[in-house]
Amino acid sequence: MRDLEEWVGRVPDADVRPLVKEAYRAYTAGAARAAIVLTWTAVCADLIGKIRQLHEEGEGDAKPLVQQVESAQGHLDATAVRTMQKVEDSLLDTALTLELIDASQKLQLQRLREDRNMCAHPSLRPLGELFDPQPEYARAHLAAALDAVLVHPASQGRKSMQAFTNHVTDPGFVGDPVHIAQVFYYRVRPTSRRRITDLAAKHALLELPADGITDSELADRMATCLRVFAAQEHDLVRNAITRAAQRLLTAPTPVQLRAAGRMGDLEPFWSGTDEPMHSQLDALIRTVGATHAEESAWHKMLSPDELQALALATDPRVRATLPSLEKAFTDLPAHKRAAVIAQSPSTYFAEHLAALMADAGGFDHGESLARTAVLPCASYLTHDQLQALLSAWEENPQCWGRLMPYYLVSLYQATSHLGDSRKKLWRQLLESLDQERPAYAVIAAAIEETPETATEE
Repeated sequence: MRDLEEWVGRVPDADVRPLVKEAYRAYTAGAARAAIVLTWTAVCADLIGKIRQLHEEGEGDAKPLVQQVESAQGHLDATAVRTMQKVEDSLLDTALTLELIDASQKLQLQRLREDRNMCAHPSLRPLGELFDPQPEYARAHLAAALDAVLVHPASQGRKSMQAFTNHVTDPGFVGDPVHIAQVFYYRVRPTSRRRITDLAAKHALLELPADGITDSELADRMATCLRVFAAQEHDLVRNAITRAAQRLLTAPTPVQLRAAGRMGDLEPFWSGTDEPMHSQLDALIRTVGATHAEESAWHKMLSPDELQALALATDPRVRATLPSLEKAFTDLPAHKRAAVIAQSPSTYFAEHLAALMADAGGFDHGESLARTAVLPCASYLTHDQLQALLSAWEENPQCWGRLMPYYLVSLYQATSHLGDSRKKLWRQLLESLDQERPAYAVIAAAIEETPETATEE
């Protein structure tokens, strides 16, 4: 059961909030009739305010009711009272038309209005009996009103969807998570929130076409939105992915691979897809790895989609779900492993840097490996991993091209998280070098060592 007091505090309208708090106080005091009357009063004030807001934003269907309210305001005569009675009679129908409520919510609020009439007009009961609702009954009405309208902004389902689509397809889209969460999660109704999330999941997984933007770019943007929504409500995104995943099973294999690369770092993707989909993705990864591991494909570079998918190896959850992923990565030649590592530098890939440098097959090759994979991963290295890396570097003659001493200096600087203890590893490296080599002076200067102190150590 929800904490009603906490829920009351979430009412966004400062003018309506006191009415809701008063209704809550009446309920807690056992004054059920007063609570029901006040709850309906709060609903009327809330809906009128929202309809007025929509009218100001250009919603034509809001105009008649707003005009009625404005004609009655400032007058305390019988005509104004009758006008407001007409407003009250049409209020729920107008709210339904404007998609401020749905049909089931209208029924709930209609019951609230009928019970309010019973509370405020005892003569409606036969034989003069008083309507005597229990506090639980008043609580149910207040909870229903809060859920239906009182805690939600003036958002329309149809227009919320259109606003979301316009935002994601806008050429100026930047994907700011705070903005996306505030505008398209917190400021929309739960029903609209689900529809928006379903739309995002379909595009992110299936690359559905849209005007003015490529299918894949729109899919990437929708995936960005799904990450934001998942941070707010994991199950909302997982369920949306589950609903779209059946179509992904029969999508072209390039679409399937791109969907995994695009969404694979998001847990709801794996919990929202089933075993057949996981098996298909594992087979695709296995094929990509085997194809690029062949000697005849040495010069064939991995495509961006393949790189993105293989970079999922950094996630232990994905490695467990796709058993072929790790082998597909480790079997690649060194320059392709470096390209994958560059896609997503991480703690996992830091473990593979020593083996990577051991496989350097030329000066240019070694420099490329250091630049694209080693340095981006340097901040993730442990002391033992750095020791293994420096040993592999020192032992492979192809790791001593013209730029490599300077890359070693950059590596030293990038491993500052290991503290002064790492200096011992560099001193050991210096001891293995000829002091006449230019590399020696470059490295020694970086760790603030002189030849003498290095030798003494």
